[in-house]
Amino acid sequence: MNDLAEKALHGAQVAARQVARRPVAPLVLLGFAAAAVVVVAGGRLGAAADVVALSGWLDLQASPNYRISNAIPGAAMVAGIVALLILWVLVLELARRNRISERQMWTVVGAWAMPFVVGPPQLSTDVYTYTAHGLLSRRGLDPYKYAPDVLHTSAVVNAIDPTWRGSPSTGGPLTTLIEHLAASITASHPLAMVIAFRVLGVVSAVAIGVFAAELAGTRRVAAIAFTTGNPAVLLYIVSGCHLTGPLIALVLASLVAATRGRWSYAVVLACLAAGVNPIALVAVPVIIAVHAIGQRNRISWQIAIRDGVLAVATLTIATLIVPDGLGWLRNINVITREHTLFAPANLVSDLISSVVHAASYDDLAVGGRIAALLAAVTVVSYLLVTVLERPLERTIGYALLGIGLLAPVLYPWYLLWGVLCLAPAATRSRRDWLIALSCFACLLNPPGFANPTSQYVTAGALAVLAALLIPRLRHWHHADAQRFAPQPTEP
Repeated sequence: MNDLAEKALHGAQVAARQVARRPVAPLVLLGFAAAAVVVVAGGRLGAAADVVALSGWLDLQASPNYRISNAIPGAAMVAGIVALLILWVLVLELARRNRISERQMWTVVGAWAMPFVVGPPQLSTDVYTYTAHGLLSRRGLDPYKYAPDVLHTSAVVNAIDPTWRGSPSTGGPLTTLIEHLAASITASHPLAMVIAFRVLGVVSAVAIGVFAAELAGTRRVAAIAFTTGNPAVLLYIVSGCHLTGPLIALVLASLVAATRGRWSYAVVLACLAAGVNPIALVAVPVIIAVHAIGQRNRISWQIAIRDGVLAVATLTIATLIVPDGLGWLRNINVITREHTLFAPANLVSDLISSVVHAASYDDLAVGGRIAALLAAVTVVSYLLVTVLERPLERTIGYALLGIGLLAPVLYPWYLLWGVLCLAPAATRSRRDWLIALSCFACLLNPPGFANPTSQYVTAGALAVLAALLIPRLRHWHHADAQRFAPQPTEP
């Protein structure tokens, strides 16, 4: 018996050494299995209550009605996401140690993405909202004036979260153009339109990895792992088909152009990103300022005016490319309609409520959102004033991350705005922060549980992330203190 135990132990040690020497195969298999669990379990749930699936989707959506409160598949989905996050952190460490090649990295990412490419959209019904907007636009109706529920007989309306069925579009004019093109090339077939958005999501995810690798220099593999291999990207951009994908791809392309000295391309690409989502407008003045000041420590007004004219011309063309291209401006208040528990604005409201007991819910909500808005304006203003004190991608990344976190509502893809811009060059404590934010995005209000339970799952995830992150931050603080401590002089 002892002989058998020793042989088994020896075999396990040999297997562990083999896995350590050749980690790609187990990472591919385990990641594919975790992603498959997420897709299968998510097919039994959905991203919102009281919606009807647009399609059975290879029988992965077994019921015509999503059952949002179904703890068993909900727990399975969370377990699959957690497993994928653990594997992702392991891949990041292997990439940091140069234990995995760029080709192997793309193999791992492709295997992990495959279930999400094949399966139904997860965690968000926004792709059905895009589809409805495209159908409206195709019929000659302005999506900035008409909501999806105008399509009374369309099955796609029943697949949208009821909260947003009566809301007009808040996307930029290029988002409207993309939605209209999706309807045109698919002859207004809703399921074909969803597949078209899925293709766009996959292409965007690959482009994000390619541009991130270009920005990362010698850390190309780590950049691909941090961006395209990020489970949040797989969940929201690949599976959820969210138009955050082309937004970030264009911002990263703009940063690549800037690093190569092609400033006109950088300005145009940033403006196109703003055409997809106006939030990217924050990147335009940053790029113009960095180019105009350069290494001279004084502004070149000739460069600033030339870039400014180019930006205005590009934004004007992007606005005129669809009717009512500025319609998103009057619909901004639509975004604030929903209450998201973990948004800092709502946390401030809860804090005020504990002090001012007589205040109404609406007053508390407005107070919290004004405080968060002032904080966001302060952060962006500071970043603009001190634009030369850090690399360009860090200024834009921090600005997008600050706006995403301090918005009146907090959705997971808001975190991706800044995380994916900061990821290519992230090291040490900044890298740990971005990993934590990515994990939080994946576990923010997961479906499958009743409302309090879902909040407890997210709160538990936050507690675990804090318990893991704080020692890491202390480690880096201690390392920096030793690194910059004055050396004793010899007598």
